[in-house]
Amino acid sequence: MAHFVKLTQASPTGYTEEDSRVLFNLDTVISVEPVGDQTMIQTRWGRMTVEEDLDTILDLAKADRGGFEAPQLDSINRISEESLSL
Repeated sequence: MAHFVKLTQASPTGYTEEDSRVLFNLDTVISVEPVGDQTMIQTRWGRMTVEEDLDTILDLAKADRGGFEAPQLDSINRISEESLSL
């Protein structure tokens, strides 16, 4: 299941429009970096600047997801044995 957060796409003019809200699939994010008072998100397919700061994005990513958690990946992208509950 994908992990989505709703963010506000930053406008070059500084004016935010109603339809500038976008869903980000956190499973495709490569990096999230501050750029002034905005944040640059790099995904597998490109990058986008959003208005939310790093702390807000982290809080949204940690928000309650109905008690479900995905298995965590170790450094070589395998499911770590500790996260499996067999």
